[in-house]
Amino acid sequence: MTTGATDGSGASPAAAVEVLDEFMHTPARLSILSLLAPADWVLFSFLRDTIATSDSALSKQLRALEEAGYVESHKDRAPRRSTSVRLTAQGRAAFETYLAGLERLVARARGGARREATAPP
Repeated sequence: MTTGATDGSGASPAAAVEVLDEFMHTPARLSILSLLAPADWVLFSFLRDTIATSDSALSKQLRALEEAGYVESHKDRAPRRSTSVRLTAQGRAAFETYLAGLERLVARARGGARREATAPP
C-alpha cells in the first residue's frame, strides 16, 4: 500500500495540475505569453518572427488571448503601420499562477516534493 505525497503545503499531487490553465498550455499561446511576460509592449513582427509562425496563425492566437482578457493590442499608423501587444493585468496574474503551478510540477518531478513511501507488499 502506498500513501499520497504532498508538496509540503498539504495539497494533493493533483492540486498542482488543477492550477494549470489549459487555455494557456497550448504551445503557441505559451510561447506568446513567455515573450510578453518580461516586456511592456512587444511588436507583432517580433512575436511572429521569434515564434516562427504566420501572420494569420499569430493573429488567431492573439485574438483568442485578447478575448480571454489576457492581452491587449495597439495599432500604430505612423510612421509605419505596426501592431504592439502586451499582457493585461489579468493576463499577467493568470500567467504567474500558471507558472507557479508548473514550477510545483517540475519540483515534484525532480524530487523536490516530500515523498512518502512504503515497503513493497
